[in-house]
Amino acid sequence: MARWSSAHASRYYHLLMKVAEHGHKIIVVQPPSRKSPEANDIDVVLPSHKNVEVITVPINAWFWSLNFPLDKLFKKFYFTLKSWYLLRKIIHNKKIDLLYIYNLPQMLYLLRNSTSVVFDFADDLLGMLENELSITSSHPIYKFAQFCLQWILNRSDFVICISAPLYNKILHEKKFILPNGTNIFSLASQNDYENISGKYIVGYVGAFEYSMAIEQIIDVAEKLPHFNFLLVGAGRDFISIKEDVKRRNLDNVIFTGALSHQEAMKMVQKMDLCLNLFKKTNVSHAVSPLKLFEYLAFQKPIISTRLSEVERINEDFIYFADSVDEIVEQIKYISTHRDEALRKASKGFEIVKEKYTWEVLAKQFIQLANASCPHLSQKA
Repeated sequence: MARWSSAHASRYYHLLMKVAEHGHKIIVVQPPSRKSPEANDIDVVLPSHKNVEVITVPINAWFWSLNFPLDKLFKKFYFTLKSWYLLRKIIHNKKIDLLYIYNLPQMLYLLRNSTSVVFDFADDLLGMLENELSITSSHPIYKFAQFCLQWILNRSDFVICISAPLYNKILHEKKFILPNGTNIFSLASQNDYENISGKYIVGYVGAFEYSMAIEQIIDVAEKLPHFNFLLVGAGRDFISIKEDVKRRNLDNVIFTGALSHQEAMKMVQKMDLCLNLFKKTNVSHAVSPLKLFEYLAFQKPIISTRLSEVERINEDFIYFADSVDEIVEQIKYISTHRDEALRKASKGFEIVKEKYTWEVLAKQFIQLANASCPHLSQKA
């Protein structure tokens, strides 16, 4: 359940903020925070725009913060049902031209829908369902979810997705890859930071969730006591990871907790090398990691897990490593071959400027919408 001003600072926030800057009105309908440790439920201050209106659907606070088995899945359906009538009124009263949806329960929004629809396949939804519920593709719940997904696709005017692996799974004649991206940040302020410790700083920005290989980072930190490890973010595994670090008595691991996107990017400035580490699953092979592009926007060397989509977009600007020992060796190599690492990072920066900024991606999204929904281009 993506929320607008959360520590997650989602794809939807970045992309639609840029669409708003192009003069289009954006109306966001979101749930309240569940007060969970997930990054998506941690409120932070993010920049807004005069063309963006955020509507939070009121839900009983006691129920919304209640924890029970499969509560997240159930609450997704509950929120969609609760907001359906409100959304219909918004579409009618504000004359909405395009409905942007991204999750399976939102199929309810398409019942008696009267406007154009884009479905954003931003995650491997079926794969995530398998992982979170520990079921197989033959399970009735999976089969039902598969039906729901295709039902949504059949009623969408066009479909966008973040990666080639997801693109290949989509059955729709108007499907397009629209990857994640970044903003280009001012690098001048990097000189404001002084590394008082003198240690080489290895960094990570992102969620502390089951799909991320945070445990690998802690194992690496234990093997490299003369390097500092700066971990930025929060999530369901945050407390257990902190306890593990305390138990191992690792004084070279620093946690910031959840930060606003702006503050998180300031932390990236402090890093000498950045990590993009995932557990290898079918879901992770299809990701287009936001953090990857944000690291490159600051011209930082990157070590990444070998993932299908990351390898596809790599143009010799990423170092790869899968095991703890391989990551350790890559960190040692990069820290002693800084000129080479900087050349790779600079090459990645130039490619990001050309292909992967939110400005570039927003223009592509607007073009796709106009081409796929002719009535939109007539209004433009």
